[in-house]
Amino acid sequence: MNAVIDLHRVVPAWQALQSTLPLAHIETEADYALTTALLNTLLDTVRDDREHPLYSLVSVVGDLIEAYEIDHEPQ
Repeated sequence: MNAVIDLHRVVPAWQALQSTLPLAHIETEADYALTTALLNTLLDTVRDDREHPLYSLVSVVGDLIEAYEIDHEPQ
């Protein structure tokens, strides 16, 4: 990515997003439950509509869940 990122604009945007949407790295079972609930809510709305503005968010949240499941899979 060659775009210049203005972090002074990113910080308030990220803080605003996080105050509205619990989106973060999954550290605990409680985080996992919250993120799974978020994914289910998104899927109820977005379904498989690739044109929906939140479609890529479904992928991001799914990736967070998958990473947690891989790291915490019983050996």
